[in-house]
Amino acid sequence: MIQKVFTVFFLWMLLFSATSIAQDSIPISPDLKEKNELNFQDSFFKALAQKAIFNYQVAIDNLERCNELQPKNVSVLFELSKNYLFLKKYLEAEMYAKEALQIEPKNYWVLQHLSDIYIKSRAIKKAIEVQKQLVVQNPKERRKLVYLYAQNNQLEMAKKILLAMEKEHVLTADLKLFKKRFFKKENIKKKPEPTGLKELIDEFEASKSFKSLLKVLHLLAKTKDKRLLAYSNKGLTYFPAQPVLYLMNAKALNNNKQYKKAIEQLTIGIDFVIDTPNLEANFYDELAISYKALGNEKEAIKHKNKALALRKTQK
Repeated sequence: MIQKVFTVFFLWMLLFSATSIAQDSIPISPDLKEKNELNFQDSFFKALAQKAIFNYQVAIDNLERCNELQPKNVSVLFELSKNYLFLKKYLEAEMYAKEALQIEPKNYWVLQHLSDIYIKSRAIKKAIEVQKQLVVQNPKERRKLVYLYAQNNQLEMAKKILLAMEKEHVLTADLKLFKKRFFKKENIKKKPEPTGLKELIDEFEASKSFKSLLKVLHLLAKTKDKRLLAYSNKGLTYFPAQPVLYLMNAKALNNNKQYKKAIEQLTIGIDFVIDTPNLEANFYDELAISYKALGNEKEAIKHKNKALALRKTQK
């Protein structure tokens, strides 16, 4: 609550400072200027109130009025972009974020927001470029950059950052786990794919191929075999950037009633999901199972609804 009050106050100060300086060389009558200022403030805070209750389009309508009264106001452009992102209108969200950055090119919060727009719209290359700008301002942003490079299959770049962060002793817990799996994968010698199919587990143990591993995992998951945990862990050692392995590992953990660990794996793994809405929906389904088992019905329903929304887009 305090943080929300501070945010509103901060936005108020930004708006006040922006509007207190005359923008036109032609003098405006004090009455008209005051009226415009009041109309602007009224529309802006109506927009914030509507956004808070998820009425994003109504918020946008109010913000457009603000934009007419005070063009090139960074706070207004930022809010417009955020509301369009909530509506999953990525082009409009990108347009207003870029417009804000033309005015304040190094605005950290707008850059962070633009990175999120690109991630959610699956424009990973663009997200990487923005994320590199954020790293210049805040080295902690390297964490997200590692995952973006991995998703874009730029593994050498991800490795370079991991090693630098390890040298500085600033690796986060999830990056330590990722690094461990990443380097184990590098040390494994690749073996040729088998030409014929044998019994599934024997095939995987012989070839260590991702294709044969998936066959093993799908069968173990279908039968709720206890070996699912061991083989999904093995898979993560060999293929640490494959999201389906995190999902299978979480299924095994949920089967073993290790719900918190399952949530941890799902949270890491979902960052690797790109352009596969059905797989992303499966992650949310599994998260819903974990949260429900922990008695957190609110989070369970929230993630179940996310899964349903993703599947609707595929119909």
